Amino acid sequence: MSLTNLSPGKLKILQAVATLLENPSEKVTISKIADVVGVTDAAIYRHYPSKEEIFNALYLYMESNFLSPLTAVQESDEATAERMSVVFEKFLDFFYGHPGLARLFLGHGSSGFPGAPEKLKLLHAKVRAQLAQILRFGQAKGEPAILQPEQSVELFFGLIASAALAQVYGFAQVDQAQRWQAFSQSVFGVQKQDAA
Repeated sequence: MSLTNLSPGKLKILQAVATLLENPSEKVTISKIADVVGVTDAAIYRHYPSKEEIFNALYLYMESNFLSPLTAVQESDEATAERMSVVFEKFLDFFYGHPGLARLFLGHGSSGFPGAPEKLKLLHAKVRAQLAQILRFGQAKGEPAILQPEQSVELFFGLIASAALAQVYGFAQVDQAQRWQAFSQSVFGVQKQDAA
């Protein structure tokens, strides 16, 4: 799902929710969404009948942004390290561009949305499964790897979660290239300087 496929009214609502999610102390309510958009509560309900529908739209957007890069690199014939580098960059770019949704990906702020924890668990499971598939495929092709695919997925997920936390809460962080270098050296035994 792309945000460009949405009507302007729906897009403004989702952008307002993403903005509200940036503040850890902010509880997302229909009234607060309406305030940010500059409309009445009734106008929000004309576009989305419930907060659950708003969250479903945000979830589909997040799912698309995490699964699309994974699908695209599976069709690539590049080495596994290169494919994983592309995924890593796409995920971090998403977090940097959407701090409120990075927070939601971590499960923070999801309590105000019915069914959110289950959907987020499912998203994490889908991402982990596809990452493992990419790594297993590389292993089957005889590409060098220090760790088993499941171990590599844990490291990868830890790196992106750490980057999301740093982005959301303003923690000091290692830059993206250094994060990738640490991962690629640990998993593939190679030092990669050009990942940005």
